[in-house]
Amino acid sequence: MKLKQSAISQDEILLNSLQSARIDLEKATDLFNELTDDTAVDYASYSLLAARAKYSYLLKLAKEKKLSL
Repeated sequence: MKLKQSAISQDEILLNSLQSARIDLEKATDLFNELTDDTAVDYASYSLLAARAKYSYLLKLAKEKKLSL
């Protein structure tokens, strides 16, 4: 029974991480769209790429586990 509880909590952690990553992606997108300074845009683009990669990875894990979003 203990194994089942830890599996549930791991799924919840994954879903919470996915939700957090989605929020981070939205923030990075908003920041990128608002900036005009070249240096700041470079920073924002790297942040956006990192946020997309993290969100995509977590989404893939959730799909592999067949979790409903």
